[in-house]
Amino acid sequence: MIEAEFKMLKTSITNVLNIIEGLTNLQMNEIPKGFSNNIIWNVAHLSVTQKLLIYGLSNNDLNLPEEFVSHFRKGTKPQHYLSNDEINFVKDELLKFPTQLKQDILNQKFKNYKAYPTSYNFEITNFNEALVMVNLHYGLHFSTILRLLKKM
Repeated sequence: MIEAEFKMLKTSITNVLNIIEGLTNLQMNEIPKGFSNNIIWNVAHLSVTQKLLIYGLSNNDLNLPEEFVSHFRKGTKPQHYLSNDEINFVKDELLKFPTQLKQDILNQKFKNYKAYPTSYNFEITNFNEALVMVNLHYGLHFSTILRLLKKM
């Protein structure tokens, strides 16, 4: 594993959680005019996507409810107003991800990968490439979250 990539992952998660700190549920669920999603959808989407790219492509359990995955995977839009409990679930999933990932790396869970051509024209074929894509994905959605905040 590339240490810098793991450091970037933890920084990205911290940045996302810091920028939404103090926002109300209404603010996180609001879909501004001209947008097709909201802040909390972007955060939940990050959680689902990192699990799909790192765990799913390596044939590991996502450890996420299937309904959660189906609501926030690529190609979805917000389906309902997320409650405080649901928002806390999303935040908790982000917070615990680096620790679990590090443990799973030590347990050598990421040996085999199913090749996956991303919509960014970057093909994932191994763990390191998945982590690179996850970090890029954080940057893309962090930018979207900033644009959504400016519309408030």
